[in-house]
Amino acid sequence: MVVLNGAVAQTGSLVYSKALQRQISSLTQVALVQPGHRRAPVLTSAEPLGGACPDSAGAALRRLLHPGAAGQLQRRQPGGRAAHMLATRLPQALADQLLTAPGWALFSHGFEDGSEDLIALHLDGGPHDGHCGDILQAIWPVLREDTLRALAGETQAAVTSALLWTISKKTDAAVLVLDGAGQLLHCNESGRDMLDAGDLLSDSGGRLSCARPGETAGFYAAVAECARSRRGPATGPRELILFLEDRHSGMRLPVSLTRYRCGGADQPLVVAILPRQPDRRRIEMLAQKMGLSPCEARVAALIQLGLTNREAAHIAGLKEQTFNTYAKRVLAKMQVGGRAEMAQRLTWQASLGRAS
Repeated sequence: MVVLNGAVAQTGSLVYSKALQRQISSLTQVALVQPGHRRAPVLTSAEPLGGACPDSAGAALRRLLHPGAAGQLQRRQPGGRAAHMLATRLPQALADQLLTAPGWALFSHGFEDGSEDLIALHLDGGPHDGHCGDILQAIWPVLREDTLRALAGETQAAVTSALLWTISKKTDAAVLVLDGAGQLLHCNESGRDMLDAGDLLSDSGGRLSCARPGETAGFYAAVAECARSRRGPATGPRELILFLEDRHSGMRLPVSLTRYRCGGADQPLVVAILPRQPDRRRIEMLAQKMGLSPCEARVAALIQLGLTNREAAHIAGLKEQTFNTYAKRVLAKMQVGGRAEMAQRLTWQASLGRAS
């Protein structure tokens, strides 16, 4: 509910609003605005940037966009009841300035739904001071909508940015975004690692190929079918599961394909999510953090890979009997009932985030 050099908030946290500053700068460099009602978010333009508008504030902003027809702008008494209502939402120093400093002009603007905006301008003797009420009457309904839309959009942009950063940097699943023809449009870092390795899929200028050539046609057919699918009334977006063979291990791994339709886009996209085997070094690091010695952690990581004792002992440079002894210690220290449970726990932990 406050506007100074361009920002918003719900009692204290501020978000920048360029729309307000751009349109109102001819009248003042300091403006305070309370849109809607006492529980509405606060806009301000004199506070520093960098705060984040919470999602609840974004929802409130969106609700304020449709108050009905605008009424007349009314001048309010500086230092009066309306000024005190506005001051309750401000930092103390700014509230004191609004209530005691000269040069403030205060207005209210009503709407059909009964809500009312409070607008306080700090005038510095500029050429438009005498006409600020007439100017506000003409521009406020449109300016109000532009400002709220910009703020609501910035809130959503911040949420989207956080989600995209998490997908790109912190998840160990490979995420690929494809068009309906199967062309690669974007992928996260895990996806790029997986494509560069080429053990399941590889990328050549956006054209994907399966590690097993005979599977490539089926992959593109599945993507095309997913792109054509429609959302059911109760089931949500349709998901297709495709199994591809890993060239290195010979395992058949599931690929999840989901149709995604963004508002305003002409064509749907397909999001492919593929599990990645966590890096063995990360498994060892996590195992040590769970109380295992370096040698025990190496044994745990080899067990997690699904190797036989003989194969794992050979890789570890241990006798098979020695490896078995270490394996028993690992299970006891981790307090698990068997190797499958231990492998599942380590895989789950490692998949929570990429190694740093």
